[in-house]
Amino acid sequence: MLVLALALCGFVDYATGHEVSVFGLYVIPILLSMRFFGTWAGGTMALLSAIVWLVADQQSGHHYSHPWFAYWNALHRLFFFACVVAVFHHIRAAMKTNARLLNAFSAPLPVCTHCHRIGAGNGYWQKFENYLGEHAGAQTVSKVCPDCARESYAKAGVVERASHR
Repeated sequence: MLVLALALCGFVDYATGHEVSVFGLYVIPILLSMRFFGTWAGGTMALLSAIVWLVADQQSGHHYSHPWFAYWNALHRLFFFACVVAVFHHIRAAMKTNARLLNAFSAPLPVCTHCHRIGAGNGYWQKFENYLGEHAGAQTVSKVCPDCARESYAKAGVVERASHR
């Protein structure tokens, strides 16, 4: 199906001649191949698209002052198509990462009321700091909040001093 889409792009390119550029149409089969078969398929389709563009350009009667100009232009098309593959790959990777993070923190998390560990869903319970680091890539820094500090000092018998502001 995708090869037919690429062939259709080549036919439209051939039919319109060298005066009208339709090379943006080649992006459609490239993106579809990436969507259904992954990045390598997109790269392969990018290479095939550059070849089909070159054949359509030559068959439409486009003559260059130097024969290597056609190959140079095909190389530029290939570079553009490869950039499309790279950008789409990075967008998909970012979307997967964001979906994983959203899933990790939007679903109900079982928290032990005694030790405050989080049920990871695989039968293991882990500290919140570890869960946060594993699922969000965050590093935690151990601190004592003012309320806990006052409570600890009160239990130890330390009297709070008035501040000198």
